[in-house]
Amino acid sequence: MELSSLADKTLSSSGKQIGGIFQFFLQLKLLLKKGNFRYVYVFWDGENSGQLRHDLNVDYKRNRDKNFEEEGLSDYMKEVNSKINNMKKFFFKKEDPIKLAQKKKQKDIFYWQRDIIIDCLEELFVRQCLCDKIEADDFIGYYVAHKKPNEKIVIASNDRDLTQLISSDVIVYVQSMKDFLTSKNHRNVIGYSHENVVLKKVLCGDASDNIKGIKGFGEKTLLTYFSEIKDRKVTLNEVIDKSKAINEERLKQKKKPLKWAENIVNCVTDGVQGKNIYKINEKIIDLRNPLMTKEAIDMIESIMYSPICPDDRTLENLYKILLNNDVDLLKDETRFSNFFNEFLYLIDKEKKNLPI
Repeated sequence: MELSSLADKTLSSSGKQIGGIFQFFLQLKLLLKKGNFRYVYVFWDGENSGQLRHDLNVDYKRNRDKNFEEEGLSDYMKEVNSKINNMKKFFFKKEDPIKLAQKKKQKDIFYWQRDIIIDCLEELFVRQCLCDKIEADDFIGYYVAHKKPNEKIVIASNDRDLTQLISSDVIVYVQSMKDFLTSKNHRNVIGYSHENVVLKKVLCGDASDNIKGIKGFGEKTLLTYFSEIKDRKVTLNEVIDKSKAINEERLKQKKKPLKWAENIVNCVTDGVQGKNIYKINEKIIDLRNPLMTKEAIDMIESIMYSPICPDDRTLENLYKILLNNDVDLLKDETRFSNFFNEFLYLIDKEKKNLPI
């Protein structure tokens, strides 16, 4: 979960920022209204989340002030990492201490609210995973890859990277759009087939995660010269072969070859991936082959479909947690009861351990 998802700054009567807690459960409540869900999972980014991707690409999420450990890096990559950090310190001024203090305060508020939400979800029979170094997207990818045959899944997230997991059984509810993306409407909404989400990011990179793509090659060029990605699955080899063919044809016409096409063929990037750009980017981006530790795999497999023990899980406990943390918006017992009404169906199913 990103900090922005808990950005509601509503304060309690004691001055605590509790808006994020209320908004989280409000959004979950609204989602529960949209379908008859048998299981509900919440996957969290763990401590040092993204570490496994950083070990493949030291620039990963540097634009988000992420500080990763270096235990998985070779001596060469540690040296590269050190030089990059030294250059940043040399060329950029140290961050304003006031801004640093504000960032720390924001993170402290986020983690305080997150921990309360985690405790509340336990009382509501919502299954959760949080593991060191593992990103929430990888848990989702693992679940989709190991789901039961014909199990229908709704992924709720604003992260459109997850649309790569769409299939006849999997759809994505994009909260900012307040709509579902499916195999049928992805092309019209996003501009290309969901089957090419990984290919697009492997070639074009992802600025939000600081992943570099092929130099001089962006989404506009991709859609212009490879319009087939709108309608069907396209392979990387097809793109490379077509890039070669485009420049061969231009040479026949005595035209200058297109630089981006040469870059595709020759694996040219401004990123640290170098000639291994395709292999590294695919490993980082492809959620159908998630980056997981053994601990994370053991964790998710232990909760997938397994019965949840009802002992010590009650709405009374939930109410006490909210009361003790001054979530004033739900202190009124009548409002509390009405607010969590949609969760009762989930709780009842979990207690009975009904089949899908």
